[in-house]
Amino acid sequence: MNFKAYPRVWVDLRTPEVLSAVSQILNPTTACGRSRVADFERAYAGFVGTTGAVAFPNCRSSLFFSLKALDLEPGSEVILPAFTFWVDVAVTLLAGLKPVFVDVCPETMNLDASKIENAVTSKTAVLLPAHLNGLPADMDAIMEIARRHNLRVVEDCARICGGRYRERRVGSFDIGAFSFGYGKSFYGFGGGMVTSNDESFTRRLRSLKSRFKRISRRQLYRSILKGCLLKYANSPLLHRFTLFPAVYRYQINGGRRFASWFQIQKPEYSEIPEGFTVDMFNVQANLGFRQLQTIDSTNQQRKRNMKILNRELSGIPGFRIPPEPADREHVCVHYAIWTEKKRELQEFLLKAGIDAQDESAEDVTRLDRFADYVNSEFPNAARLHHRILYLPTHPCLMDKDMRFIARKVKEFFTAEACRIH
Repeated sequence: MNFKAYPRVWVDLRTPEVLSAVSQILNPTTACGRSRVADFERAYAGFVGTTGAVAFPNCRSSLFFSLKALDLEPGSEVILPAFTFWVDVAVTLLAGLKPVFVDVCPETMNLDASKIENAVTSKTAVLLPAHLNGLPADMDAIMEIARRHNLRVVEDCARICGGRYRERRVGSFDIGAFSFGYGKSFYGFGGGMVTSNDESFTRRLRSLKSRFKRISRRQLYRSILKGCLLKYANSPLLHRFTLFPAVYRYQINGGRRFASWFQIQKPEYSEIPEGFTVDMFNVQANLGFRQLQTIDSTNQQRKRNMKILNRELSGIPGFRIPPEPADREHVCVHYAIWTEKKRELQEFLLKAGIDAQDESAEDVTRLDRFADYVNSEFPNAARLHHRILYLPTHPCLMDKDMRFIARKVKEFFTAEACRIH
C-alpha cells in the first residue's frame, strides 16, 4: 500500500524556522513586539512595487480597514464578483457599504470586466476584484473603467502573492490586500498587508491602526504552535495519518451530526472582531523577510506543476482545466478544475490519498445573508457553484507526483465513460 499522501495545502515553513519561531516565543516581550514590522512593511512595498505598505493581522482586516480608510459615504456601492470568497461581501457590509454583484468569466472565475459598466451607478465608489486561485483579474479593463468613473480599486490579493499582470505585480494598481495565512503561498503565521501608492490613503490607514493592540502571550503561543503543527500535518508522509482525510470523507458522504465542527465558519460580523485589531508581531515579520526572498521561486514551481497537469488533463470531456492567459501570470495557489462529477471525483481521489477540496470561492449570491442585495441572475457564478475542486500543485510535489495525480483523474473519467457506454 502507498502511504504517501498528496495534501492540497503546503505550509511554507522550514524546520530551522520552526525551531527559530519556538525559540523566539521563549522571549515573549520581543516576540510580541513590533520593532521588525516597519522594516518588513518597507520591504514588502518594494517587492510589490508601491511606495507604501501597512501590516495587518489578516486579509479580512486588511480589506475592511482599506474600505474604511477611503472615507466613503455610508451606503456607497462596492462592485464585487458574484463568485468569490464570502468574506469580501461580509467586510463590505461591516464597513457600512452596499455590495453590488457582477457575474464572472467562466474560464478565469474572475470578475467579468465587460459586465462592470452596467452595474455602475452614481453611488458606486469601489471596484473589488478578487484574483482567484492565483490568476490575476483583467486589470487593464478594470482600471480603465475605474478611471472613467473616478472609482477606487481594492484588489483581493489573498491567493496571489507575487503574481503579475503584464509587467506589474498585483496589488500595485491602486490598493492591494494580501494574506499570509494558512493555505496561502506566502505563509507568516497569519498576518496580512495593504499596499498602495496613495500616501494620503496609507496615512489614514495608519491612523485607523493607532488603537491596535499587541498580540497577547496566549494568542502568540497558539498562533506559532498551530502553524508548526499544520506544517507537519500537511507533509506527504504524515497527512494520511491525521484527521484531515477522515474529516473529508465524512463531509463527502454527507455527514451531518458533526458538520458544523468541520465547516468554514462564516460569522455575521455585526461588529468589528477583536482579531481585526491585533497588530502584526516580530515573529511574523522575521519569517516574512525570508518569504520575500523565495516567493518567486516557489511560484515558479507551482506554475511548473500546473503546466504538467494542464498537459496531462487537457481534452477530457466534461472537465475544465485552469487557463494560462498570455498577458498575466497564473501562480496557481489553487489548481481549480470544473466538473459536474465533482463529488464523485473528490471521493475517488481521496481514496488514492489525493486531497481535493472545495472550500474557497462560491456563488455568494446564494447565501441567505446577502439575499437583500441580489437583484439579478448570475449564470456563470451559478454554473461554477459546487462544481469546483482544487488539486494539489504546491512546491513540495515533484513531477512524478503530478503525473500520479493526473493519472488518477484520467482513471476516474475513463471509468465514467465506460459506465455510461
